This record gives sequence, C-alpha cells and structure tokens, in this order.
Amino acid sequence: MKSSTRRSALKQMAFLTIGSGFVFQSCNSVAHENDSLVIPHKPLKPVYIPSGTFPKAADGSTFGDGVTGGPKVRSEYTNGQFCCQEGFLKPKTAGPPPHLHKELDEVMRVVEGTVHVLVGDTVTEVHAGDWHVRPHGIIHTFWNAGEVPAGFIDIYLNQDLLSMFDEYTRIGIKLKSKGLEMQSPEGINLTDELMKKFGITMFPDKFPPIIQKYGLTV
Repeated sequence: MKSSTRRSALKQMAFLTIGSGFVFQSCNSVAHENDSLVIPHKPLKPVYIPSGTFPKAADGSTFGDGVTGGPKVRSEYTNGQFCCQEGFLKPKTAGPPPHLHKELDEVMRVVEGTVHVLVGDTVTEVHAGDWHVRPHGIIHTFWNAGEVPAGFIDIYLNQDLLSMFDEYTRIGIKLKSKGLEMQSPEGINLTDELMKKFGITMFPDKFPPIIQKYGLTV
C-alpha cells in the first residue's frame, strides 16, 4: 500500500470528523433466554434534538459543525438499538475512503441533492427522498458528484459507530496538542488500533480512481 495513498485516506477521515470539529463503546448487546430474544430493559426518556445541534458524548466531546455533519440520535437514546448522524457534502466532494465493516449495517436517506453510493462494484445514484442499505462485509463508500450540496442521514445498526467518530476526534485533539497530525506515525498507529476495535478495514488504494473519475476533491 503506497504511503501517500494511505495519508490521503487518513486526511479525508480527519476532514469528515475533526475537520468538522473515535474509547470503544458498542451498542448494548442482546441476550437469548429460553430461545426468546431479550433486550436489556432500561426506561427511555424523550430526547429533543433541535435542527443544527449535535448532542455530545458523556464526556462532553462531539464532532460536526453543521456543514460536514455530526451526531443526532446517540445509541444511549435507543437502548443501543441504533444511532445516526447527519451529513453534508459540498459539490464534487468525496466521502470516506472505501472501507468495509465486519458487523455494522448502514441505512442512508438522502434529504437533498444526490449522493453516489458504491457497494462492491455497483454505483447507485441516491436522490433526495431515496433510501439505501449498505450491508456489512462489502466494500463501500459514497460521494457527491453533483453541482449542488448533498445532505443525508446515516443510520447505524449493530454497532455504536458514533462512539468511534467521537474517539477519532479525541485522537486528533490529542495529536494536535503534541504538534502532530493524523498522518504522523503515532496518528497512523492510533487510527489502526481504532479501526481494528470497530472491525473496519480500509482500502485507500481504491480511492484515487473514484476521485479521478468523478472529479472530486477531498
């Protein structure tokens, strides 16, 4: 894997999290008792999330600035059933580097513009009002190839991915305090450890052809 390609992928991950602003914590597990599905019970409370606001993690950290996205429904609001974030992509802008999840399934709903979604070898244009499901175990990514901004909601099932983004942001802040970047050796090691914890495998070598074909910026 070329180091320059890897650095480019890390830079894009940083842009999508720290630039808009991952401690491992997965969604609550479910147990089986007498062949019945038992979900740990914890009374839920109503949560109001005004437009343009991004709920913070327990330690007060968050990511997102209202332009490139941020958390909306956190896992603790749903007893670990799901969590989601709101995302925005400027025209001709790439999303995350191609990657796959070992366990996480994702559901996207586009609310404005059009988002191109790659799953395996198939690219689908997802327009405003459309939904798209990205199953785990398949390489995927998305981008905005259009001339207008694109907005979407990503729903995460089977795993609390927002905690990963939170910790990625903390890593960036820690490195910055040392005068280091995410592309530094320490940043790469910390990112690799984080991706391993969350079962994420990156494929940065697949990124440049997409960027070139659709004329994207990162």
